[in-house]
Amino acid sequence: MLEQITVLRELTLPAILLRIFLSMLFSGILGYEREKKHRPAGFRTYIIVCLGSTLAMMTGLYVSALTGSSDPARIPAQAISGIGFLGAGTILITKQNRVRGLTTAAGLWAVACLGLCLGAGFYTGALIFFTAIWVSIWILRSVDNRLVDHSKTVHLYVEFSKMEYLSGFLSAAKERNCTINNLEISKTESDRKTTHISATMTMHFHEVVTYAKMIETYGALEGVVFIKKYD
Repeated sequence: MLEQITVLRELTLPAILLRIFLSMLFSGILGYEREKKHRPAGFRTYIIVCLGSTLAMMTGLYVSALTGSSDPARIPAQAISGIGFLGAGTILITKQNRVRGLTTAAGLWAVACLGLCLGAGFYTGALIFFTAIWVSIWILRSVDNRLVDHSKTVHLYVEFSKMEYLSGFLSAAKERNCTINNLEISKTESDRKTTHISATMTMHFHEVVTYAKMIETYGALEGVVFIKKYD
């Protein structure tokens, strides 16, 4: 395919421009999905990371050819290590005790690898890799949401105005043949400086229940001020 064209395999001006263009195109498409979900690292971050790793790979190849070094991967290897620190900064633990940012961090690492692929002129591998990531982010996400929305197991974050309402919630679940485990309880301060009792839990239903129906049923219980599913 493209890498079989000699002029595109060498560090010629057309090859450099093509690699940079593909780097911006592929990373921009992948970053757009993160941008739509208002994640810490979005459209521009993905492009910059991919461009940086593309440049690191081309620089490694250039220095290797210039000095006769047999290790052109030394510079790009350091770039991958650096991405680990950047990705770690996008991982957050929210007040609902949820870990967020894992997909963003993994995406940054993957897009850096994509940039290295393009920087090395491995166009076929980069195209296949990009397609696989895109399918994972866009198409498999809808499949995952469909599976979660029709599941017998739901992970919930619930806030109660008082502790006794948590007991009522657990009793109501038991009456409906719902088993609750992984229960974690803490105190949470709302925006109005009011202290609520918050709980994360895993609910196991005896039959498939939709997320909307579950929220309608348990969100209407006395004392429940906030209820939301978490991944």
